[in-house]
Amino acid sequence: MTNSNSSVSRHYHQLTSEQRGQIQAMLDSGITSCSAIARKVGCHKSTISREIRRGSVLQRDHNYLLYEHYYADIAQIYHDKRRRNYYKRDPLKHYAVFLRMLSRRFKAKFDATSIDEFVGEFKRTMPGYPCPSTPTVYRYIDQGLLDISNIDLPMKLKRRRNKRHHSHGGHALH
Repeated sequence: MTNSNSSVSRHYHQLTSEQRGQIQAMLDSGITSCSAIARKVGCHKSTISREIRRGSVLQRDHNYLLYEHYYADIAQIYHDKRRRNYYKRDPLKHYAVFLRMLSRRFKAKFDATSIDEFVGEFKRTMPGYPCPSTPTVYRYIDQGLLDISNIDLPMKLKRRRNKRHHSHGGHALH
């Protein structure tokens, strides 16, 4: 998705260390407009704003007054640390609200909703909470990580039954 008034792509991507270097060089040369920096670097101005905030450290000038300065190498270190910690998090804890609601819904036995429908409904009604993708939910179920199983999922069970009754060469498979 791109904005017709701009050549800047609106797709999310991680900044590279080279882009962080460009940001530092522009800030050091006196360019402080996030919009101007974003155009040069090729990302959204809010990305630049967050990046500057995350990569800035307090310094003292010759009068011992504090000021903030952005350093690309510090920003890269923080970025690398965040990425490492991202993979350490427990996805079941991260998605706790979603998984609790999912379990209640499918343990009730009266709901013929599919996992995909539930994911969509959750995203619409609970936008502030993390929500895994439909394939991730199925993977958690298949791995036995949740307290629901395939038997609790009417839509998946129905699909499996239909697959078993396809005939090949006149013989029904059971």
